[in-house]
Amino acid sequence: MKRTVLPDSEDSYERRYHKFASLFNFAPIGYLTIDRDGMIQDINNAAAATLNASCGSLTGRSLLDFIHRDDQDGFYYHKLKCRKIDDTPSFELKMKRADGFFFDAQLQMQSLSMLYGSEPQYSVALVDISEHVRHPSAFALQRQCLEIACTAKDIDTLLQAYVRLVKRYAQCDAAGIRILDEAGNIPYRAWDGFNKEFCAAENRLSVHTDPCMCVAVILGETDPGRPFFTENGSFYINTTRRPDPAVPPGKMCTATSACNTYGYQSVALVPVPIDNAIHGLIHVADRRKNVLPLRVVQVLEAVASRLGLTIQRLRLESRLGETVKTLNELSSHLMTVQEDEQRRIAMELHDGCGQDLNVLKLKLKALQNRLPPDAADLEPAFDQLQDDAGRIIDALRNIAHGLKPAALESLGLSAATRQCIREFSDVTGIEAETQLERLDGIADPMARICLFRIFQEALTNIHKHARATWVLFTVIQDDHRLEIRIVDNGVGFDLLTQSGDATESKGMGLSAMALRCRMIGAKMSLDSEPGRGTRLTIRLPLPAQEASR
Repeated sequence: MKRTVLPDSEDSYERRYHKFASLFNFAPIGYLTIDRDGMIQDINNAAAATLNASCGSLTGRSLLDFIHRDDQDGFYYHKLKCRKIDDTPSFELKMKRADGFFFDAQLQMQSLSMLYGSEPQYSVALVDISEHVRHPSAFALQRQCLEIACTAKDIDTLLQAYVRLVKRYAQCDAAGIRILDEAGNIPYRAWDGFNKEFCAAENRLSVHTDPCMCVAVILGETDPGRPFFTENGSFYINTTRRPDPAVPPGKMCTATSACNTYGYQSVALVPVPIDNAIHGLIHVADRRKNVLPLRVVQVLEAVASRLGLTIQRLRLESRLGETVKTLNELSSHLMTVQEDEQRRIAMELHDGCGQDLNVLKLKLKALQNRLPPDAADLEPAFDQLQDDAGRIIDALRNIAHGLKPAALESLGLSAATRQCIREFSDVTGIEAETQLERLDGIADPMARICLFRIFQEALTNIHKHARATWVLFTVIQDDHRLEIRIVDNGVGFDLLTQSGDATESKGMGLSAMALRCRMIGAKMSLDSEPGRGTRLTIRLPLPAQEASR
């Protein structure tokens, strides 16, 4: 066949056409053109690779086949918007490759018909931004969630912080968090952007009586196979002026009527799982259309999951705190009962057994005086019995003194402690130094008796376990507390590797001291190393009137 020679102008046009066609096909960014119905007319290699198909198989297909169904309304909205000659909108949406894999895409659209006056056509630039969207922003968001979870001390503070974070991330007008209560109501525990009238009306929602999409999400009555629902049970819609897909045909929508009444067009409800069940939801809303694409909802689902774990942890910590408080109150009550019982036993020993033994001793003396002259050999036996009775009386007096230290009530804590330490030194030979004047400023009777018992237990531990030759008691007062230190130069011990019967008894004594400290609101710390002695420190907060003395 003879080759036809084209005129110079036509040949030049053909060369330019092939040049630009080559540039189009091998451009690093995906480009395609679609007609007014969204059918693909031309597509370059980069766009075809993004959709994971060949150029030939994509030509003639609808671009909507590759756009997630929940983002199709947004695509239509931007296509109408770009009909203006001066507007080339850039927007993000969720797309699907030919193999069914979803990815995040950024599209920029321009109307060709407005430029050249031809049939409506659009050029579309297509970029896969999955990595850009998924990793940096999701990582930053999760890091912020973690920071909030670590710093929040209670659920209300946590929820307020999460609401602000969600609202800022979604760039929406309003955000709130509903939490299911024991009565079945789902009030807003935190919100930002919803007005008081809206919250007052919506706070009355009940999972038992109210037909609302919020109720359906919390009850798990969602179908991921239907439009506007996700696989994780979220509901989202980018225009509320349409029937609710969860309501049977013929019935009016009640799910989004409240949001629609207050002018919200884009709405998302994301369930918050707590302890393997849905006990709340994150509600975001905006008065603009197409503000909440699927990818935003998916990120909020990850946020909701972390929120649920944090709420569960705070609830467990709260229950643990209540349990510990109850145990401390019970222990305090038992300690009080123990002190009362010790006082009763001390009085019984002193006034009962002690007096009876004194009477017995007097009777023995009287009987000894009545012995006949021929029974003089019984005199030593009577003397021994009287001495034994005297030793028993002294022993009972010491026991009663330990159970109910009279010096503590009559002389005060400082003098009673000095007496106790002096008796300890006399018995053990351990040298003791004291600086205890500040103890007399403690007015609370319970604090005085608890500190005295702690001192007794500390001296007992030093005598039994420390093998010390010296001990120092000091009391220092600052503006709001007393700091009591008990230091010895004994053998010390390893706080982490205690073992053996001696250490077990020591541990019981330390536990009793710690319990008494908790009873009076004091903090106890212990510092010890093998061969370097032991230091026990007690920090007791003082009421304002005591601290000023």
